[in-house]
Amino acid sequence: MRVLVTGAAGAIGRPVCAELERRGHHVRGFDRRPWPGSDFVQADLVERSGVEHAMAGIDAVIHLAAMPDDGPFDDLVHSNVTGLYNVLDSAHRAGVKRVVLASSIQVIFGRPRGDVMATADTRYPANHYALTKLWAENMGEMYARCYGMSVIAVRIGWMVRDRREAKLIVEKQMLSHYVSRGDAARFFAQAVEVPHLDFAVLYLAGPEGARLVDLETARKLIGYEPRDAWPRGLPDDAT
Repeated sequence: MRVLVTGAAGAIGRPVCAELERRGHHVRGFDRRPWPGSDFVQADLVERSGVEHAMAGIDAVIHLAAMPDDGPFDDLVHSNVTGLYNVLDSAHRAGVKRVVLASSIQVIFGRPRGDVMATADTRYPANHYALTKLWAENMGEMYARCYGMSVIAVRIGWMVRDRREAKLIVEKQMLSHYVSRGDAARFFAQAVEVPHLDFAVLYLAGPEGARLVDLETARKLIGYEPRDAWPRGLPDDAT
């Protein structure tokens, strides 16, 4: 399968691309930063022509590129709204049938304490970044329903990137939110490969995340089995 990965040079994109290639898929990277793969488009998501060029001949898309946390509203709209539209609409026009979108576990961060386990229907955004991720889920559902595409929106847990974040996740007692690079890579590869799925919102977290969010639906729909509880799977520069 020919898979386009936006945000290929990012913390999630790199292990996802490596896992796809390990499984025998052809990966085309897309990023504003250089990426070492042989098939690569260097462009910004708001450059419609670059996105359309990257989409040519593609079977599936994993859309990871975005502003990854809360910030200035205009910047969020630039990457997480306009960029999302360019990816989904270009995929639709190119005849791509499977798109896997990066949402975020932050869409539930504003929920009341002691609330029941979070499901796909749980929505408690607490910042504008989380709102853009709910927009991604809604737009993905619309493209699946209106254009016959298969879309999976992934509410990604906390992938710790460095020592500062490793210290922070412990201080905030948020270990149930942790997800390793290995678990993320396997999840996205399985989301690309699974047949016969119209639309779904799924959670991506490690084994301890089952106390917080619904991981059972991901197991049933794409066969995801988390392996790495904190701190297993941390990169060397975060230990």
